[in-house]
Amino acid sequence: MRAGVNSMDHNAETGEIIEERAADGGQRYPAASTLTDLLMMLKDGAFNADSSEPLREFAQKLEAAGVDSDKKVKGSITLKIDVEFDPDREFSVLTPSLAFKLPTAKHGATVAWFTSDGRLSPNKPRQGNLFGTIREVTTEARVVRG
Repeated sequence: MRAGVNSMDHNAETGEIIEERAADGGQRYPAASTLTDLLMMLKDGAFNADSSEPLREFAQKLEAAGVDSDKKVKGSITLKIDVEFDPDREFSVLTPSLAFKLPTAKHGATVAWFTSDGRLSPNKPRQGNLFGTIREVTTEARVVRG
């Protein structure tokens, strides 16, 4: 044990020195034990603070999409933290990123088949057609006089 460090200042199991104060007497940031701790550690809390406006915009846009469509809508929030450990210098660099995904507008579905040469077709291959190009059918009666 180092001189000046009493039994309250280290972990008896691991021997890790636990200092709550920096040399200037200021509070040291504790090691991250939870994801919340880790988020607050990223860029000294700036990453968390900088994420508030994009999160608010995402929430507003998702709510508007649901109200406009009058349907349930899904979005997603993806937090990614790249961790690069340098064994020579014995530390890791954490690089966070945040992505928001809103639902995409869907414009209806179309059935298609793959052709033998790799194209898409609205016609089922190797099957004849009873009718040509799809035409609009209306219920209006027209009388042709001639």
